[in-house]
Amino acid sequence: MSEIRYSLEKYKGRSTRYHCPGCHQRTFTRYVDNNTNKHLSDNTGRCNRVEKCGYHFTPMMYFEKNGYEPNNFYTTVPKPKQIIKPPSCIDKKLMQASLTNYHHNNFAMGLSKYFPERMVWEVLQKYYVGTAKGNKTIFWQVNRLGQIRTGKVMQYDVHTLKRNGYINWVHHITNQKDFNLKQVFFGAHLLANKTTPVAIAEGEKNAIFGALYYPQYNWIAVGSIEMLNVQKLNALRNYQVTLFPDKGKAFEKWNKIAESACFNVQVNTVLENTDLNEGDDIADLVISIKKEQYMASPEAVIDRFKERNKYLILLIEKFDLIVSI
Repeated sequence: MSEIRYSLEKYKGRSTRYHCPGCHQRTFTRYVDNNTNKHLSDNTGRCNRVEKCGYHFTPMMYFEKNGYEPNNFYTTVPKPKQIIKPPSCIDKKLMQASLTNYHHNNFAMGLSKYFPERMVWEVLQKYYVGTAKGNKTIFWQVNRLGQIRTGKVMQYDVHTLKRNGYINWVHHITNQKDFNLKQVFFGAHLLANKTTPVAIAEGEKNAIFGALYYPQYNWIAVGSIEMLNVQKLNALRNYQVTLFPDKGKAFEKWNKIAESACFNVQVNTVLENTDLNEGDDIADLVISIKKEQYMASPEAVIDRFKERNKYLILLIEKFDLIVSI
């Protein structure tokens, strides 16, 4: 078997992407000599901004320009036998049984402080969010065919909706042997509908907050800032996509990924235009908005009355008084 000796360097983080000689953006992939694992030259490679830049200087062009032939464009290696194992899946009955008991789910109860309970329950079921023992939350990963790849299990503080550090996976908890994990986006099952715009968040919690506050989108989550790349984004080229990165460095990183995509990808700037802190996300934004709305409401006035004098609220209730702001 003959394999190409010079190939584009595989993505292993920001350090494997360079400034393009053409557009000067950090979207340049360099060619590597597979015999030595060294770069061929600084300007031999391809810009990932295919439509906006299109710079591509191949190894053959490099050798022709420098007036000599490469020693060998191909290297002969034995072809290993590849056994392609299909992705493992979780029994659908296990997921369906978890889509209840939201009164014993810290995440669900925390959400109910900001949105109507019925609305929260409906969104959690739509996005396949389940309840696990100990008031934990399961974010199921279901593909477009309805196959359940796994579920991420996390524990949240019911008051702050912050994660307490616990994280596990359903296939680990259920001790499934020889499980071949192939993850998909959280919310990937909604991609069967290509007419609704798609919003991408970093974490699952942000996708749920987004679904409750911006219901015009089908929300999906990649899991973390590093889990989004150009390849995954290009797989959504048949959709209208908007990215909702966290504020600050995540915004800068995802904005560059969007620029490198093979189709037009929008990057939402709402978080960047707020006074929120570096690293704050959609959940933090929605919570801050909801708190401001609460402080301006009659309910807040009544609650302040309760704190000052418990008898005032009895007076309000007895005479059916109305608080006017």
